[in-house]
This record gives sequence, structure tokens and C-alpha cells, in this order.
Amino acid sequence: MSCAKKSNDTAERQTTAVPTPTELSELTVPTAQTAQTALTTAAGVEKELAPEANDLTVYSFPPIINEQSRVLVLGSMPGVPSLTVNEYYGNPRNYMWRVLYGLHGLNTVDEAYEQRIAFALSHHIAMWDVLKSCTREGSLDAAIRDEVVNDVPALLEQYPNLRCIAFNGSKSHDTFMRHFGKLQSVQRIDCLKLPSTSPVPTKAMRTLADRLGAWQVIVPYLQ
Repeated sequence: MSCAKKSNDTAERQTTAVPTPTELSELTVPTAQTAQTALTTAAGVEKELAPEANDLTVYSFPPIINEQSRVLVLGSMPGVPSLTVNEYYGNPRNYMWRVLYGLHGLNTVDEAYEQRIAFALSHHIAMWDVLKSCTREGSLDAAIRDEVVNDVPALLEQYPNLRCIAFNGSKSHDTFMRHFGKLQSVQRIDCLKLPSTSPVPTKAMRTLADRLGAWQVIVPYLQ
């Protein structure tokens, strides 16, 4: 359902320009040890990174997005494996990339990160995290402290073709709603709280098939 009301509208498919290798090279961000300057993504979204606070401070990546993006996959904060390799969902055990490819009937995921990003963008999928920075020991959301949020509403206004936020787990959803849920600027968009693609199993989500079934709800927004 939406932040205010579920929408059943289906927009016409638009042609997506796959970013060049030069543009893709600008879509990563340094880890917490070196991230102390403002970076600008290929999409033109500037991300201000706070100075390093302590060894437990971590920072999220710039958004992966373009004008044709319809669904914003919003996580909480990249885990340690992702931060180490400077990649969205860089933990090979995370289900996200297998889910996104699987939603399009593909069983094999591109090995190169740049190709995975190009695949997401060409299928109208954007990526970001609700948190700009936090302190956290390890990768679990339960360990997150000292949260600083990203300006997600500003991104929604800058990219009006976004029709849906697909929250990757409860932490992303709950944090977004606590900070932004009542803003008029986010009322136009559908908000879907989806099971986390984390490799940690739950009673309801144990396999790739379980997650694929749950994430099918974003497919109509990609048309």
C-alpha cells in the first residue's frame, strides 16, 4: 500500500539509458575510513558525508538512480561485506541480486557489479539506503546506533517517475516512516514493506523462492 493509499495505476514502460562505464565508476563511495568529502553520483545527487566519528561509524552509498527509475529499493545501511567491496548488496549470500534477476525470469546473475547496476537501472530499479550514517558493530540492524537519515523525500521530488518504495526489511521501513511518513511530499508514492533479503533465515523467509514470492509485488510498478 502507499504511504497514504494504495495505487493501482500502471505507467507506460519507458526506454532506459544504460549508464556508460564512466558513469558507473562514479556510483561507488569510499568506506568510513576515507569518506569525508561530498560525492556526486552520475545521476547528479550530491551526498554530504560527515567526518569520521569513530571506528564504528559507517556511511551509506550514493543512490543508484536515473530518470526512468520506477521502484526505489530502500535498505537500512550496507553491511560490512558490502562496505568492504563498495557495492550494494556485496555479500554474495544476500538474496537481493538473485531476487531482482529472478523477477525477470533469470536464474543467473551477472558477475560484474557494473553489469548488475546496469541491469537494475535498465529495469527501472533504483537503490539507496534510508540511513546516511550510523554507528554499528557488525552488520545487524539491531546493532545500529546514532542514526543520521538520508534526505529520501528530496530524492522522490527530484525523480517524479518513482512510483513505489520497496523497503528491504523492517528497519528501513520503520525508520523511514518515523522520519518521513507524515510528509505530504511522500504521500503520492506507494510504500511496500517487504521481507529482508538478508541471508539470515526467518520462519517465513528461508529460501530464495520464499523471497521471490514476496517481492513479486513490485513487478507491476516496473511495467
